[in-house]
Amino acid sequence: MCMRCKDGKIYLNQSTYLQKVIEHFNLQNVKPAPAPLPEGYQPSPATENASATIHSKYQQVIGSLLYIMLEMQPDITFAVTKLLQFASNPTEKHLGKALYICRYLLGMPNYALVYDGPGNGLLAHADSDWASNPDTRKSTSGYVVKLASAIFSWNTHAQKTIELSSTKAEYMSLSDTSHQLVWVRNLFSELGIELAPILLFGDN
Repeated sequence: MCMRCKDGKIYLNQSTYLQKVIEHFNLQNVKPAPAPLPEGYQPSPATENASATIHSKYQQVIGSLLYIMLEMQPDITFAVTKLLQFASNPTEKHLGKALYICRYLLGMPNYALVYDGPGNGLLAHADSDWASNPDTRKSTSGYVVKLASAIFSWNTHAQKTIELSSTKAEYMSLSDTSHQLVWVRNLFSELGIELAPILLFGDN
């Protein structure tokens, strides 16, 4: 990860690592994708065992994407988490979609998280995708926590229980986000920083 300071702002980017990933998978001359995954894409489980070649390459791609995602690219979190479910037995189509995420990143080589000073405090956004998994009927929760106008904590995961309405799924997402905000508050408290109430925005 690279960091630079300019005009009172902190810029974090992974352009050097991303370039290595693009070159490793020979994607230098492909067309960038407009989104992390095609609209409406729903991956299906494999009906037979993956070949050793596909299995190895898929895990390499997903591993690289996980590193990028966890370090500083919240915009690919949903897509990477979705494909991670098939890492034990991927198909060639799964591999194609994993490389599709790489193509999306290819279109934003200078992406950076920009922290623009102490004037902007902490706030969070929570959302859910009701019954997004057609096999289990479980909803997906997601949240982002922002500090100084830049995201510094994010997550997306399947909810533990099956909710019967989108409203309940939203409440579960807000609850999960609240747990994270309690952890953030405790962390700042240990650093000797007392926070004002943290704003939490929900989509309802």
